[in-house]
Amino acid sequence: MTLLEPCVGEGAIIVEGVRRLLASLRANGKGFAKRTLMPRIRGFEIHPAAAAAARRNVRLRLMEEGIAWDTAGEVADAWVAERDFLLEPPGKATHIAANPPYVRWQKLPPLLAAKYREVLPAVATRGDLAVAFLHRMQDWATRTALISALVSDRWMFAQYGAAFVETSNALGWHLEVVDERPDAPFVRQVGAYSSIVRFARSAPLCAGDDTRAVARRHHAALLARHGSLADAGCTVRVGPALGAGKTFLLKESALTEVEPELVRPFLAKSDLGEDSVDRATRRVIVPYDHAGKLIDPESWPGFAAWADRHEAILRTRSQFSTSDRFWRTIDAVPAIWSDAPKLLIPELSNRPRVVLDRTGSLPAHSIYAIWPGEWPVEVLQRVLNGGLLELTAIAEAPRLGHGWMRFYKRFIMLTPLPQWQDLPEIDRVGLAGSDETFVERFEMLFGFKPGEPPVA
Repeated sequence: MTLLEPCVGEGAIIVEGVRRLLASLRANGKGFAKRTLMPRIRGFEIHPAAAAAARRNVRLRLMEEGIAWDTAGEVADAWVAERDFLLEPPGKATHIAANPPYVRWQKLPPLLAAKYREVLPAVATRGDLAVAFLHRMQDWATRTALISALVSDRWMFAQYGAAFVETSNALGWHLEVVDERPDAPFVRQVGAYSSIVRFARSAPLCAGDDTRAVARRHHAALLARHGSLADAGCTVRVGPALGAGKTFLLKESALTEVEPELVRPFLAKSDLGEDSVDRATRRVIVPYDHAGKLIDPESWPGFAAWADRHEAILRTRSQFSTSDRFWRTIDAVPAIWSDAPKLLIPELSNRPRVVLDRTGSLPAHSIYAIWPGEWPVEVLQRVLNGGLLELTAIAEAPRLGHGWMRFYKRFIMLTPLPQWQDLPEIDRVGLAGSDETFVERFEMLFGFKPGEPPVA
């Protein structure tokens, strides 16, 4: 067996691979001869300083197991090559583990991006560099190989990521989300939210799945007939990422330390009720005014004092470590977050259902918000919870274990929904009326009874 680590960094993953390899060899009564070790691991790192640090860490790990200094050095040099993995001719590996770089293509030097595009297919050269690494990892994989990666949790359901996953499926690769939100996965604190995913060659879970196939046909027919939630003028956003979120959340004793104009009500998933948010008990500091403009701390002495006290922890976020604006949140907080009412749905859910929020709260980054546009918000909530959201989830959303589903903006926006002003008066009155008239008009419009989306 051979382990491939295509972006070694300073060696956090490869050193663990070394530990497991040596433990396996010892358990199977095999020695640590150089000829035994050399073929077992392949690693690549493009940055000289990181490659040198990784070799040093690998060498020390080998020496801790009693391997001689010179042999440990030779093996470490062989295992960690200072080369660009994306430009390396593919070899073969039975196990692949990596934390591929999360870099947008437009951030790459133009000459380097051009080199990559010469050797990679178009589907792997859009959006984010992590997709290029995953594609190249597939090129290295043997027939029974497993690919595991710690990646940003956003790429796979963006348009470019969905295209790559679809291409991978066509080649026999199945993508599985192993851990949707690992706890503190990085050596240093970073601003990105991550997931652990696995690619394996097998029939996709949905192949021959009549439930999803039926749902997709009905979903497509409703989209053709009515259009989507996006076409109906609704707006969807995910709660803004704060970075060091616990720091921005204010304890009750600290509420008077910061100007009240910069303090907003805050909702976590646990705050969402069955049908509506009764009240928001938490408060969060937001360095934006209600028009969505980033503040100048010099004009807000209370906030400036708070930021000074928390500067050390706020600078641990990689994107703000050297920034003069270390005090800002990762995402901007535009004016729309001051608008109410809105509907909220957790990113992870085993029961697709929106909750009404009239408090004007800022939701956590794991919660999506839907502003109703022309639709009366209570009627929109009733319609979505009647089965349109569940139908979309069954047809489109990635499914995790134990019946859980993962929602993304792209899926929510694809929920079938007619424009409110285009509905006949009888439908508008019926959807807003009694339970009996709601069921009647819902079934007439969408072809199934509320709570019973077509899946068989």
